[in-house]
Parts: sequence; C-alpha cells; structure tokens
Amino acid sequence: MQLHPKSRESLNQHIQRIAAFYAQHGLNPTGGFHQSLRADGHHRDPGTHHLVSSCRITVNFARAALLNPSDEYTGAVHHGLEFLANHHWREDGRGFHWMIQDDQVLDTDQYTYGYAFVLLTYASAVKLGIDGARQRLDTAYQLMQATFWDDTQGLFADQLSLTDGLSAYRGQNANMHACEALIQVFEATGERDFLDQALRIAHNITVRQTQGTGGDIWEHYQQDWTPDFDYNRDDPKNLYKPWGYQPGHFTEWAKLLLILDHHTQAGSRQPWLAERANWLLERAWTASWDANRGGLYYGFAPDGHVCDDDKYFWVQAESMAAYAIAAQRLGGALHTERLAALADYTNAHFVIQPSCVWHRVLSADNHPMDEWVALPGAKCDYHTLGAFWDILQYGSA
Repeated sequence: MQLHPKSRESLNQHIQRIAAFYAQHGLNPTGGFHQSLRADGHHRDPGTHHLVSSCRITVNFARAALLNPSDEYTGAVHHGLEFLANHHWREDGRGFHWMIQDDQVLDTDQYTYGYAFVLLTYASAVKLGIDGARQRLDTAYQLMQATFWDDTQGLFADQLSLTDGLSAYRGQNANMHACEALIQVFEATGERDFLDQALRIAHNITVRQTQGTGGDIWEHYQQDWTPDFDYNRDDPKNLYKPWGYQPGHFTEWAKLLLILDHHTQAGSRQPWLAERANWLLERAWTASWDANRGGLYYGFAPDGHVCDDDKYFWVQAESMAAYAIAAQRLGGALHTERLAALADYTNAHFVIQPSCVWHRVLSADNHPMDEWVALPGAKCDYHTLGAFWDILQYGSA
C-alpha cells in the first residue's frame, strides 16, 4: 500500500497498519512493550525498557485510538501507562528511571528529553479521557519545571544526576521536544500558559540562539548557552547528541513553528513563526537533499559539507510532515513538490509492506543498515505515525 501524504484515507490507513503491527508484536505480556523488533515481528531483549520508547509506543496507540476508537488500542494505552507508573516512576517520587533491564535499573539520571515524552504521553491520555491522566501530567510537569527550567534563559537544562547534580551541558534537542510536548499539553488542557511557554522556547532556540550562526540551529551549548562547536566532534553518530547541524531538526522545528502559528493566528498572529519555518525548510533542503539518490542526509558541518550521509527514518518522516503542513498553511508549489519527492523516496526505500513500518536507517545509497525496525530509545515508528497524525491535524484540508 503506497503512502499518499495528501490523502486523509491513506494517512489513516498507514497509522492503523503501524498500530496493528505493534499491537500484534509489541505488547509484552509481562509489562510494557517489546522495544527491539524486526519487520517480521521477531523480538529480542524483552526485559529492556527505555523511558522514551515506553512513552512513544503508548502515544502511538493513543493517537490510533483517537482517530479510530478501539478497545484494543485503548487497552494498549492503559498497558503502557501502567508500566510507566509502576516501573519507570521512582518509588521515592524523584522522577523516572531512564533505562530498565529485567527490573534492574540501569540508568536513573533525569533528562528533560525523557520528561518531554512523559508529558506527551499523559497529554495523549487526557485527550482519550483516561482517569487520573491529568493528575499525573501535572505531577510530571511540576517536577520537570522544578528540576530543569531556567527562567532567566527561558529554556530547560538537559540532565540531572541524583548524585552529581545538573550537567553543565545544554542542548536544543531536549528543548525542541519539550516545546512539542507543551503544545500537546495545551491542546489537551486548553490552558494558555503551556502554549506561552512553548512559544518562548521556540523563539529562544530558533531566533535568539541562531543570531551568531546565520540562522542555522546548532545542537550543543555550554552552561551559559554559548555554542559548543566541539561537543561530540569525535562522535558524529551519537544517538541523541550528534555533532553537526541536523537538517531533520530544522524541518522538525519548522513543523512546530507552523503548529504554533496555527494556535496563535486568531487575533495574536506572530509573523516570525511562519517566516522562520519557511527559512528552515529551504535551508534543510538545499543543505541536505540527495539530488541523485533521493532522501535527506543526516548532518552537515558548519562549513556546509555533509558530515553524516546516512538517511534516518525520522528525518524523512518529520520533513514530510513539515512540508505537508507548509503546503497547506503557507501555500506555494515548492513545498508541495518537495512533499511529493519525499513521498516517492520513502515509498521506494523506507516503507516496509504490508505492515507499513519503516526501516530505521539507510546508507547513502539507500540500503538498510540493520534488520531492526524498533530499538530501545532509537525507533518505534513514533516519528512515522506521528508525522501522519500531524498532517491529518494541521496539514490537510
């Protein structure tokens, strides 16, 4: 089944097929989800639970259930919420375990990135009308604020060790996903303060922090939010903190800016949202589109050369959502043409039939780099299903 991103029916069908794959192969009867999966449904390491994947799979089921009410999917949401509350949540109330292996805690550091997906999970549960979800959402948000929020900078810190305190590292990625989560919390609760905080984060990252980089969004910063251009220079493939500019984050930010524009335009439109979104979409494409083999490369260096030519699923998926929303909200043939190019490319190389899950990462010449379509913390088709969800919500007539 081909993906047609301008067709609501096609988008919904792909969401349902992805959800059905995880419902069949992803539910772990002992608790939580199988987070390492192949396209044939084979799984390994059933005791491994990463906070991010535990949250993202739950969100996937919630979105599938919101689109097409289903006892099966709603039950899977409850299954995920139970594991989050009874296994990831620390018994002393000091946050969430980052990584668990067979009920042994491997990492209990606190991460803004993790809290962002906890908020997103509970916001999705609130939208579904699940009892107790709002209370848990408020608890997580208050803890996140108290632990990480720097009101002077208007941004979140990144990581807390319960023994060593806050890390000096500051990063844009955690703040981007915090912005994403806050938008969804606003939608779930209707409370404007959450949207205002999302807008403040968005402006500070995409406008203030880009004054010295010609508009490009750098990933890594010192404690005072000055850029750290050497951070992970020797580790360009780091899962969460790779070196270099990330065109996928340019398009992901563009998507968030346009969603914020959607929520603020009535009587309070802020022109910078659409302007920055348009600029970031153009920059990402010209810097990283492979004109010969298709697809967007993963990273480019400050001098403009491609420093990581792998092609990650999430970059293509988030970019598809961004160009679809831009085509709807901003108009113009260019966004539509680039959306079509991405759809043709992903149909040819990423989408696995008949489940419609995607390969995780391809080489520059579009060969799968491994057999796993889901890995803990790395992929669970959250970005793919989420991209289709976003297009349905904000990018289709």
